Amino acid sequence: MDLEGEFGGKKGQLKVAEFLLRHGIRVSADGGLFAGGVELAYAKVGAVVGVDRRVVVGAVEEILKKPLLVDIFTRISTTPLLRDAAGALGYGALEIVPKDASASGIIAGVTRIVADAGISVRQVIADDPMFTDARLLIVTSKPVPRDLIDVVLKVEGVKEVVVLA
Repeated sequence: MDLEGEFGGKKGQLKVAEFLLRHGIRVSADGGLFAGGVELAYAKVGAVVGVDRRVVVGAVEEILKKPLLVDIFTRISTTPLLRDAAGALGYGALEIVPKDASASGIIAGVTRIVADAGISVRQVIADDPMFTDARLLIVTSKPVPRDLIDVVLKVEGVKEVVVLA
């Protein structure tokens, strides 16, 4: 899907749509915005995204006009993200910056290295490659040792590793 093309150069609306997609915010048939069962105010979403509430309204109207976007945005849902809580839970967390997010094998290569070291993977979240700054988050059962980070950096397609916890 070409999200940019769907919004025809309306950068603010595109920014809203990307935010909704990244965060699993569902658009209801009547235009409501929901995270789980909680309805979100357009003004609050606009403030987070950095656009006026009217831009959020426009993005939702655009979504509801296009069957493909309706099919996507009325079906997405949120998922718990352990990224920021990993340290408090005693877990490790790595953010992988890919050279090319659409390349195959990055998740397999990194998780294989982690598993071979006897560390369990608790969560893997990969951004859709359509996002310009797509990242891969891997939360592990314990912090990943420094020497293993050096091995992860050698996985084909890995540009950078950020240790979050």
